[in-house]
Amino acid sequence: MKKIVCIALSVLVSVFAYGQKNEVILSYSQATLPQTAFFVAGVVGIAFTAGHFTFENTRPYGALALEYDRNVNNWFTYGGVSVIDYISSDAYTVDGDGNKKDNGKFSFGYFSLMPLAKFRWFTNPKFGMYSKIAFGPGLVFSGEEESLQISFAGQLSPVCMQFGGGNLSGILELGYGMQGVVTLGIRKSF
Repeated sequence: MKKIVCIALSVLVSVFAYGQKNEVILSYSQATLPQTAFFVAGVVGIAFTAGHFTFENTRPYGALALEYDRNVNNWFTYGGVSVIDYISSDAYTVDGDGNKKDNGKFSFGYFSLMPLAKFRWFTNPKFGMYSKIAFGPGLVFSGEEESLQISFAGQLSPVCMQFGGGNLSGILELGYGMQGVVTLGIRKSF
């Protein structure tokens, strides 16, 4: 009986000690859901106006994210991620002769704050793989109209990798949502 109690206590202590591990991740990504919506809306706008409305010099600045994670055990992590994404473009109307009239700049931004869960496939000192899912509220803002709307935000990243050892490592996440298709970042554990 003493052996069983000692083994159980050892397992609980090791799980508790592992659960104390926190992580902060700073990441950058492109091909986000807001960028896709912006480009699709632009294409649809051009199609429905028969080319009389167009965007040029579109600049998707990409999504910058700050994430906090807390490892519960060797397979489950929970936390939260805040993401900001910004796009700007020049808007034009085009008359029947092909002359362009400047309609000014159009800017579109998105901020989201999402709770997340990660499910680890495996982890060793130099490499690990996991999947991530995050959902929460988002704020859509437009610079010219000075409008602010509440929206839904999400990210599904089925294939994620962590490279490097020690307390500092790199991440690569593949998925789709507010953080985009490809996310690169730096992770700090403490």
